Amino acid sequence: PTSEDMSSLTPESSPELAKRSWFGNFISLEKEEQIFVMIRDKPLSSIKADIVHAFLSIPSLSHSVVSQNSFRAEYKSSGGPSVFQKPVKFQVDIAFSEEERERERERAEREGRREMGIYSVTFTLLAGPSRRFKRVVETIQAQLLSTHDQPSVQALA
Repeated sequence: PTSEDMSSLTPESSPELAKRSWFGNFISLEKEEQIFVMIRDKPLSSIKADIVHAFLSIPSLSHSVVSQNSFRAEYKSSGGPSVFQKPVKFQVDIAFSEEERERERERAEREGRREMGIYSVTFTLLAGPSRRFKRVVETIQAQLLSTHDQPSVQALA
């Protein structure tokens, strides 16, 4: 390849370049990591309260509200030398399942109740080790799902 061709290559556009790069270990070539939890027949306010409660129950986890249905969280591991441990940063988004939205809205209007149905809670890793992210989300997920008595709650990873 010519020097012009080489100047346009980035680690993202050329996995071969990333392998040869001295910084190859620090460059992530994976797609963003997400974990989904589906929750049925629970009001949005209750789902949000459960998520915040789970955040507050985990030591070394701080969170902030990004929007009405989004949170950002950061988990700093308390064990070992903190210099070598990267914090896990992730975002949590709550969305109403699109395919159910119209049917559920009609049903809610007929029955005169608040909008319930199937909500998707999406955990997206923003920075930090993937393995630790999965462990933190599993802890939050366990707390989210333990607050339900009905068998209609499903977890997908």
